[in-house]
Amino acid sequence: MKKRIRTILAPGIRLQITLWYTAVFILLLVLVGVVSYLNVNSTLDANLDTSLALRARQIALGVSNDDGQFTIADVSGELPGLGTASNTATPATSDIGSANGQSSDDSNDDSHQTTPAVATNVDAATLIRIFNSGGQLVYSSLAARILPLSATLPQQAHSGVPWYTTVSLAAGKTVRLYNLPVLRGGTVYGVVQVGASMASIDTTLHSVAFGWLLLAPIVLLLGALGSYWLASRAFTPVSRLTRIARQVEAGDLRKRVPVPRARDELRELALTLNDMIARLDSAFARQRRFVADASHELRTPVSAIRSLTDVALLQEKTPAEYRDILSDINAEAERLGRLIGDLLALARADEGYTPLERVPLRLDSIAHDVAAVSAILARERGIELQVETSGPVVVLADQDRLLQAILNLLNNALAYTPANSGGNITVHVSRDETDAVLSVSDTGIGVAPEHLPHIFERFYRADPARVYAPGSSGLGLAIVDWVVRAHNGSVTVESIVGSGSTFTIRLPLATPATIRSGKNGAI
Repeated sequence: MKKRIRTILAPGIRLQITLWYTAVFILLLVLVGVVSYLNVNSTLDANLDTSLALRARQIALGVSNDDGQFTIADVSGELPGLGTASNTATPATSDIGSANGQSSDDSNDDSHQTTPAVATNVDAATLIRIFNSGGQLVYSSLAARILPLSATLPQQAHSGVPWYTTVSLAAGKTVRLYNLPVLRGGTVYGVVQVGASMASIDTTLHSVAFGWLLLAPIVLLLGALGSYWLASRAFTPVSRLTRIARQVEAGDLRKRVPVPRARDELRELALTLNDMIARLDSAFARQRRFVADASHELRTPVSAIRSLTDVALLQEKTPAEYRDILSDINAEAERLGRLIGDLLALARADEGYTPLERVPLRLDSIAHDVAAVSAILARERGIELQVETSGPVVVLADQDRLLQAILNLLNNALAYTPANSGGNITVHVSRDETDAVLSVSDTGIGVAPEHLPHIFERFYRADPARVYAPGSSGLGLAIVDWVVRAHNGSVTVESIVGSGSTFTIRLPLATPATIRSGKNGAI
């Protein structure tokens, strides 16, 4: 049950793309629908207002006032009961009474006969009324009698500025009215009011909304299906890359995924996969070579110990001979222990299990201490060892690991500088703006240029016939490279065959900020 819920809550990429596209379609449809609806509504309202204004101006051309007497001429052909003849009118009491529902008996008869027609035909009838300056009704079309009356004209009528009003009728209908003041000599002497029902606008808007609601689900369904189809086609090359990548096994990393011709994201993905497989192939090759070399190096001291014990057990020896054999066995055991320790240190470093205790250290002082340890071996081999410093150089580092790295460089220099040949080794410590620099230079046999890129690889030998120096495990330079990189530094080598080599370590200088962030330690 939980797995099913997780599957529902975490859909595949195809379904996610489909859902996102559908959400975007919904947003766009809502946005377009609202904008279209408002635009249609605004257009219909504007057209109705323009039509009412034009009709009112036409009717106003036939309205005049001479000495308080209204003369209305139907110049537009839209005034029922007037035809084309001119009529003179005074305030129409009967009309006002009819509009208010208070007419004479004859008016009541007419009213009873026409009111139903007004109620049923207001949507299609002509709504026209004319008022005098006192707000009294002097003319009203039949359908307009349903409209409410006010005792006086609104204040804006005396300003001479036309205005619109919207009236809601008891039947639930809405009427839009345009009021046009009629001027004479700058004085308002009447108002022409023309109206029209807004039922047609409401019907059109309802049709637009219904059509849009009917069309939207179809568009959404087609959009979702199209999105899923496009997503499936887009992920077809990815599926092909995945299928081929699964065929690449750990034992055979020579295969590569095909690279698409199009320079797009899939091409970048294929190139990245091929690079990753190439790196894995190289890593596995190094691992296999490392295991083979480690096995060989471990077998050598073990074989030596077995040979020595076989010799000791073969026949009786004198106490002095036994001491010599035991001394040789002890030396081989120490070499075996150092080799196992170095292998364990590199294995832990590869897994990231080796913590570094960073404290402020004087690099120049450490160089002197390491040189003092190696000085005995240097004297035995007839090699001059000296240290050159230019002043205090402080770094933030792990003391034990830094000592190990510098000692390995000195042991390497001693191993490949011929004994009793007048050779010399120089340790130089200095600083620049950002880094502490320690270099170890020797006058040994040097390294050929083609071997320099591999010099820091584990168990790498430029000359397979060359043996390691006494006490060396064959992993010294690999440990130097690991220690320096763990301290955010770099190590480089320059060498000339027959003239010697120079190994240079660069470490970041300790600053007050880095010292505060590190652990407390003595300088």
